[in-house]
Amino acid sequence: MKIKYLIIYFSTLFAQDSLFWFDMSTVKDPIPLAPKVLDDIFGTSQIKFLDSLKDVRATTRDGFRIQVFETSSSEKANSIFKKYKRKMDDSLYVIFDAPLYKIQYGNFSKKYEAENIKNKLSQKGFKNIWIVRSRIEQKYLNKSPE
Repeated sequence: MKIKYLIIYFSTLFAQDSLFWFDMSTVKDPIPLAPKVLDDIFGTSQIKFLDSLKDVRATTRDGFRIQVFETSSSEKANSIFKKYKRKMDDSLYVIFDAPLYKIQYGNFSKKYEAENIKNKLSQKGFKNIWIVRSRIEQKYLNKSPE
């Protein structure tokens, strides 16, 4: 019984040591741009798509927006979007979050900023609006005051 445990012990000792002798500079094949499985499925390299996902994460951050409308009809969402686009001076977004189309306004890094704008919109006659957590665009956070 002790011999069996000794064999297992030494075999794991040598197996762990074998991981450290491999030298990556001796590899002859180039490093693939994207996982081979994805390339085989889509027929083309997916590296640009994977990089674009990383870029989206780098150009956005957690923040707040004001949700001004939601509906399950894309036609209704588009007509309301056009109507609100004429009335609002900041960024307006149509976001599809199945099964609803949501119209959201602004890019606020702090909740109190969104609260201030929400109060102003309420005074202008916007009803049933609320603040939601969202990914906001980074470029709006670095605006210099005019």
